[in-house]
Amino acid sequence: MTHRAYAEIKQRILTLGFRPGQFLNESTICQLLDIGRTPVHEALHMLKLEGLVEIIPRKGIMIRPDSLNDVIALLEARMIIEPSCMGLAAERAQAHHLAQLDDLLRQSRLAIESGDFPHFMSLDTQFHDELVNAAGNSMLADVMRLLHQRASRIWHLKVWSVDDLKLTRQEHEAIFEAVKRGDREAAISTAQIHLTSLKRRILRGAS
Repeated sequence: MTHRAYAEIKQRILTLGFRPGQFLNESTICQLLDIGRTPVHEALHMLKLEGLVEIIPRKGIMIRPDSLNDVIALLEARMIIEPSCMGLAAERAQAHHLAQLDDLLRQSRLAIESGDFPHFMSLDTQFHDELVNAAGNSMLADVMRLLHQRASRIWHLKVWSVDDLKLTRQEHEAIFEAVKRGDREAAISTAQIHLTSLKRRILRGAS
């Protein structure tokens, strides 16, 4: 039950069901999730360790906002780790990984055309998860998934234009083509280009 409480609270935080800076108390969360106090209490302490909530005595639970420094730190961490992961994916991707990546790119194009931005965000996460799977390193996968979970809240906070989504898809396409060719250096380079572009667009919106 603690795992369920943890997963549901975290999902609401990452998708802005609970807004940054919002104050809650354990009783309210228990009622919302229809889960007992002990699992919710334990889940909140797990989320505190991840930096997603602050537990403030006599005030309750605050959903911790991401500062600009947090966003920059997240992007720096991705820039250090993610290109190497894409390089491994280029070396190790199997046919089923490539088929799944190709299908996700196809679906993302349709999501843009239909204006379904939430679905595009979900596909973005799935695309990166599949690239991590293709890299074939479970330790790296754990780190990358944590970074992408934190990044998903930034996706939801920022208002993205259709042009932003189209550019993101084009950058994903370039990564995919490099991985498909088995070109390690190109996979690393295209991942770096994607992350640099993402950082520029996020910081432009924050200025």
